[in-house]
Amino acid sequence: MKQFYSVVFALTSLLSCSAYAHDDVINYNQISLEASASAEVENDTMVVSLYAQEEGSKATELSNRVNQKINWALEKLKQYPNIKVETESYSTVPVYSKSQVIAWRVKQSIQLESKDMALMSEVLGELQRQLNLNGISFDVSPEKRDEQTRLLIDQALTAYNNRARQIANKLQHDGDKHDGYKIVTMNVSTSEIAGQYRHRPMAMMAEAASSIAPEIAKGDQTLTVRVSGTIELE
Repeated sequence: MKQFYSVVFALTSLLSCSAYAHDDVINYNQISLEASASAEVENDTMVVSLYAQEEGSKATELSNRVNQKINWALEKLKQYPNIKVETESYSTVPVYSKSQVIAWRVKQSIQLESKDMALMSEVLGELQRQLNLNGISFDVSPEKRDEQTRLLIDQALTAYNNRARQIANKLQHDGDKHDGYKIVTMNVSTSEIAGQYRHRPMAMMAEAASSIAPEIAKGDQTLTVRVSGTIELE
């Protein structure tokens, strides 16, 4: 038994020393660097949120009126196949005064999405006859984002390669031009920053005629691809 424990202890010590030795290994000629590519991409999709809301003493009647308005809007939107429509949250909440329920508020929202912004602006003006505008936002469509991201990845990788070759060439000690390197690690990431856009404030739209659509500017987004990693000089 003693011999068994000695062997185990010796093997454990050897593995421990090996692990520490591995941790202390110094990798020479390895350099970390980063490169990126960016582009401003125009938003090509308009997203609009609208809602119907009623407030009063009888929740059932309020619910019926809200449903009528939403159904009216959904029926009207059927004639526009280029507009994607989704029903959103539906809520019935009490209205309090001095800790007592004095009324009920019923609300339901719908979301519209389309690349045809002229049509969306026109339809929005019609729908505001019975619905309220909750907000307008703009985005880059998935297919346009994917296309631009592929181009930016190529540009970022080219920039990374050029930078790595430049570093490798400058740091060689033999005096000859030598830009060889191998990749040790690499990470590719994407990010986006929304640009600015303007639309008429909601208070102004409420004062305007219900058939007049808000003035809009779709803006853009900045897409960025970053390539980072470590290279080893050859």
